[in-house]
Amino acid sequence: MVNIKDGNVIENSNDNPETEFRKKRWYHRRDVRFVGLVIAFVLFFQSYGFVTGPSRISDKLSGAMASGQEKIDILIWAKFPAEAFHMELYQTLGAIRGELDGAVRLGRVKPQDIKFLSRKYWIEKIDLAPPEKS
Repeated sequence: MVNIKDGNVIENSNDNPETEFRKKRWYHRRDVRFVGLVIAFVLFFQSYGFVTGPSRISDKLSGAMASGQEKIDILIWAKFPAEAFHMELYQTLGAIRGELDGAVRLGRVKPQDIKFLSRKYWIEKIDLAPPEKS
């Protein structure tokens, strides 16, 4: 069957709209929407850390970081007890020196690593550690 529509010849077409195949747009595909949703979630999650991270660093620690010290001793309070993953992260950033008032004492940490650590959602507060008693 030949159909002439708008001056164009369309061969083998039906006037029945139920049998016509409608091509979906790329943005209507379910997999594209899913990937877009995952990307949006990851961007939101990372943005949350960048926005809230500086508020987790105490004023004393911010002053010590701004003074130009290369390595700083810190106290880290987490929202829940540290597991093996958290301890491994602590060990890569500095030397674990025990616990003080529910906080993990971490020694010889670089200022950029403190900023990295503050962006973690499970960190509640980071403060400057008091000097160790000899």
